[in-house]
Amino acid sequence: PIAIAMTHLYASPFFFQKIASLEEAKTIESIGVVKAFYSTQLLEREGFKNLVYFEDEKQLLENLLSGAITLAPFDDSVLSHLLEGRSASSTGLRSSVPLNLDMMYIGFSRNIPEETVSDWQARLDRLKKTGKFRILYQKWLPENPVPGQLTLLTEEYPPVTYAGENGKPTGFVTRIVEEALRRNGLEEEPILVPWSIGYELASHLPGILLFSMDQTPQREGLFEWIGPVGRNTAYLYARSDSDVSIENLGSAKSVSSIATTKNWWTEQLLQEKGFTNLRSSLHPSENVRQLINGEVTLAIFTDLTVQSLVEETGYTMDRIRPLFEVQSNYFYIAASKGTDPTIVYNLQKTLDTMKQDGCFETILRSHVPNVLVTPLLFQSSTPEVREIKIGSHQVENGCMVQISLPLQEEADGLWDVTLSNPEVLAALGKENGAWLFKSLQNGPCAVVFSLYRSGSPTPIKVYTIEVVVE
Repeated sequence: PIAIAMTHLYASPFFFQKIASLEEAKTIESIGVVKAFYSTQLLEREGFKNLVYFEDEKQLLENLLSGAITLAPFDDSVLSHLLEGRSASSTGLRSSVPLNLDMMYIGFSRNIPEETVSDWQARLDRLKKTGKFRILYQKWLPENPVPGQLTLLTEEYPPVTYAGENGKPTGFVTRIVEEALRRNGLEEEPILVPWSIGYELASHLPGILLFSMDQTPQREGLFEWIGPVGRNTAYLYARSDSDVSIENLGSAKSVSSIATTKNWWTEQLLQEKGFTNLRSSLHPSENVRQLINGEVTLAIFTDLTVQSLVEETGYTMDRIRPLFEVQSNYFYIAASKGTDPTIVYNLQKTLDTMKQDGCFETILRSHVPNVLVTPLLFQSSTPEVREIKIGSHQVENGCMVQISLPLQEEADGLWDVTLSNPEVLAALGKENGAWLFKSLQNGPCAVVFSLYRSGSPTPIKVYTIEVVVE
């Protein structure tokens, strides 16, 4: 991406109701939008019927400030520009529901050759690696996160990830990610977003690290996994003064309502098990409020984060009680499909090293002193390595492939490696004298090794290895 910004639904100075979700926004009298804008298309796709259309954002803002419309979507940076230096709060406007994190790109028409697009991407990546992109970007958008080679997305989920005193993301997984990136020479800024927005972006765009994410059967094939970095257990909670009881998970289907957080693994699990009494919110603190205020009968939280969430919302743990243990999972750093497999592999190797050198445990215990850390130290997402030699081979999707070549021939020159189908097999580099590859998807791929002597354009030796991933 070349720019990143947050879009919120902003409320008119004359509207004082709190909106906690997009579903609630559907009940509002009027939401102003600009014709054919992407934010308009998002709301239309979500089934909004209360949209009022305008020709441009200036006209939209005028009607929002006058109270002619109740809500309107604005990119935070664009709104600041439209207000000509005034803050949104000084005009009476206030941000309501976060709508999306805008990831902006250079778009090419379909007739542009793939090689041209790849060349532009490579040049942009080089600008980012040298730091020149950051300098240019911060000149024009100093308040916005700088797009890097990776986009780091996380949520308000203390003590795992949360906004620190200075507003910047922290938490034990955030710090683990930052240290792993630092050891790989990468400098990226984590961005706090509602989980549903981060999950949607990571499900569709490459180059995104989303953390932390519980690995479930539903999610396992949708992302690449780096970790694990923690483990938690989900419980159904009730109010302390409630007399509700359940004998098993299935009996919870009969209660009036259960508060869940949109796209959390806990919500997805209950949906898979046929629950139809779920009340979904964008933020878990809204679930706490709903439970304690008696708006729902039960809520689902994890043992690792429930106390922080309850206290963050202004309550104490004696107001709720765990009712039923639902499920335990390891959680990970999730990389979106299409993310550079070399980066994913190197981050996993670095995480394994951090577990061995004590850094992982030090960071974890600084946030959760009494955590049981030993099982995490011996768990890794590094895939199985399959060693193959010259010839034809079949390998499983998702595995690592290791190829060793004759050392005496390597000493005579330099090897060049080409892949006939890099979408099937990705080169990760060389390790301990062997070439490493990662199988990405089903299909055939020829790996061609050509040995060149210095200054010669003609190879003195060529090896071809046929690989079929299935």
